[in-house]
Amino acid sequence: MTVKEKVEKLKAYINGIYGEEFRESYYGRFFTGSMTFTEDQESGTIYFKHGVVTHTEERLPEEGIDIGLAGTKKGWDMWSKCRRSLSVVCYQIRQSGNTEDFRTIGESIRYRQNNNALAQAGRLYSYIRDGVLPGSDLPKRDKPRLVPVDGDVPIRGFYKRINGVKIYFETNDGPKDRAVLICLHTAGRENRQYHDLMELFKDKYLLYSIDMPGHGKSWPLPGNQVISDYVEYGKWIWDCIQALGVKNPIIIGCSMAGGITYHIAQEHSVRGIVCMQGNDNTEDGMGNVRELLFHPYVCPQHSHYEFTESLIGTKTSQDRVDFINWGVLCENGKIKQGDLTETGTFNVSDKMDRITCPVLIIEGIDDQAYTPEMAQGSMDRLVNCKNKRMKLYEGYGHFIAVENPEAVSEAIEEFIESMDEEEL
Repeated sequence: MTVKEKVEKLKAYINGIYGEEFRESYYGRFFTGSMTFTEDQESGTIYFKHGVVTHTEERLPEEGIDIGLAGTKKGWDMWSKCRRSLSVVCYQIRQSGNTEDFRTIGESIRYRQNNNALAQAGRLYSYIRDGVLPGSDLPKRDKPRLVPVDGDVPIRGFYKRINGVKIYFETNDGPKDRAVLICLHTAGRENRQYHDLMELFKDKYLLYSIDMPGHGKSWPLPGNQVISDYVEYGKWIWDCIQALGVKNPIIIGCSMAGGITYHIAQEHSVRGIVCMQGNDNTEDGMGNVRELLFHPYVCPQHSHYEFTESLIGTKTSQDRVDFINWGVLCENGKIKQGDLTETGTFNVSDKMDRITCPVLIIEGIDDQAYTPEMAQGSMDRLVNCKNKRMKLYEGYGHFIAVENPEAVSEAIEEFIESMDEEEL
């Protein structure tokens, strides 16, 4: 098929059976303009009015490229290996250094405003060029979990003033004579991510979760400033732990907070750490993307949707997918920008030899931003850690504590039992 023939079929898809999903789920109804698709030297452009295709052309638009996708055959072939996600393809291209194999084209603000629609159009285009029915290559999701019985939920919230700022905590008020776990949320989110773990552990372990400054129900820093430095972030976490009066805690973190657990273990005495979907080095070059997370012309909740979707595992049940996506809609652009700045400048790989406490690494394999290979690199640098282990979960992704809290709770319980045996 020529590119012209592919964009014609894409027109039929978007104006037909895949139109509602494109316009509603991926916000295509807000898009009026053009999308250009280029393969090597061949180009085709598809024109939209409010998410409906009006016509196509076998060339670049005369008025200039609005938004689009350009790649070599090798670059376009990557889509089938990257869950047909624009975010994952672009991430993998950056990691490989072969940026000419695939790239977004057009004006950057227009792209961020409409990247969900472009990502879905790109996904449909990749199916067309591969001759595959859209969605047919995806595994079935888990069945939704059983709905809990109505009644009291064993989670209690409270505030403490830390460094002059009101910080919100939650706890399951678990047994005080066993392990105490401090739970740290992912970038831009808050401590509801740990509700399932709190319920699962309510009769076994005492858990505390923290809404970092400006996140969830916690107050922002003075002047509405944000934390964008991992050393300051780690200091805030430790100050919160001290305010709780917890001695010898086990620190649990996911994504950026997974990496932070390494930093805390390098600087403080802790009983153990659990790093989920984290790494000891997450430095990157995404400054322009972070800049547009807090921009008057870009809505972070909408512009970040496809990126979050790309990180969720293929087996994760739909009710949990929905909750993770609800988290996107609750995000604050300035907070997200600060968190991803912290993540993008985080590197403690040269101090991993300082860690001697037990370490559990949990990885959902479907997270192609934080891969098992990256986790193994962190594990290999734990040269002075005797009790270190890694658990891998196929079909689950970046938000592993939300996606499969049952498996996570089992891994953590096994980890704590191993520490109990060591300490006898």
